[in-house]
Order: sequence, then C-alpha cells, then structure tokens
Amino acid sequence: MDERSRVLLSSLLGAALGGVVGYLYLTDQGRKVRQGIEPTLDAIAGELQRARDAGDKVRNVAQEGQRTLNSLIGEDRASAWHSSDYQQASS
Repeated sequence: MDERSRVLLSSLLGAALGGVVGYLYLTDQGRKVRQGIEPTLDAIAGELQRARDAGDKVRNVAQEGQRTLNSLIGEDRASAWHSSDYQQASS
C-alpha cells in the first residue's frame, strides 16, 4: 500500500468515525442509541478489566513457577556437582 492509499484510507476512516460520533452525540435519536448501548459497553469494559486482572495473575503464577523451576534445577546441578559420583567421573 503506497502513501496515497494510506492517506485516503485514513481520511475515510476518520470521516466515518467522526460521522458516527457526531450522530451519537448531536442527535436525539443518537442519544437514545447511546443510552441503549452504554450499559453493554460498560459490561464489556468490566469484562476486559477482569480478563486483564486474570492475565496478570496467570503471568505472576508463571513467573513464580519459572523461579521455582530454576531454583530446583540449580539445586540439582549444585548437588550433582558435589556428589562423589561426579567427582570420580571427572578424575
């Protein structure tokens, strides 16, 4: 897509979005539509926030699991290094 096409597409999208916003905020019928969809939008926003919170919890659990795994692997390597079998094999 060349520069001209992007500018044209951006202009058309901006004009369409401006028309929708103008309709919703400047006309009586648009206000009625907006009042009808606001509870749904609020519910969607609440669900998105809960999904973000759940994602944060999952990320924290995954990080804690990774730290635990690294700790266990590190301990196993340290104990293997000090074991008599490893020392005999390396001699």
